[in-house]
Amino acid sequence: MPHVLLVEDDALVRKLLEKRLLGAGWRVTALRDGRLLLPHLIGQRFDLVLIDLGLPHADGLSLIEEMRANGFDTPVLVLTAYDMPHLHATVRGTGANDLVQKPYDQEELIERMQRLIAA
Repeated sequence: MPHVLLVEDDALVRKLLEKRLLGAGWRVTALRDGRLLLPHLIGQRFDLVLIDLGLPHADGLSLIEEMRANGFDTPVLVLTAYDMPHLHATVRGTGANDLVQKPYDQEELIERMQRLIAA
């Protein structure tokens, strides 16, 4: 069973996504605060990090850069409501593996997650 670390500050989105991922056979550790990302990575093994770009208290891009600077090579899939030119290139430049724009189809999201861990 693959294990995902979900970092999403919106409680409703976090709970709905967590429920859907559990139903799809994923083990989920869900965080609402990005500042807890590194401590969780140190203490556990994850197959994927699913992180919202617009987090309060901690910028999602900075968190990914910090992950990579600390030697964590866990695949990262970014969720974002932002729609800006060059966003994909910016996100990949931080070390993220993929980006999904909100609103997203949950089935497509899960397929992309599965492809990332299979790579």
